[in-house]
Amino acid sequence: MAIRVAWDRRPVSVHGSRVKLELLIQHLRNTHGLRKHSIIMPDRENDEEAVFFLYVPCDPRWITEVE
Repeated sequence: MAIRVAWDRRPVSVHGSRVKLELLIQHLRNTHGLRKHSIIMPDRENDEEAVFFLYVPCDPRWITEVE
């Protein structure tokens, strides 16, 4: 399952499998110092397994570094 980002939402939501989202959060924290995000939670609105929210600007290229 690929990571999907809803850039048009405020806050930005990031959807995908729990494992991939955990890896993405770890990458964003360790590589880019991004720390302001929600916890990973079940995605009740979409077909994806899990979701978290970003509370600070994030370069889209940072997401693709993990995929």
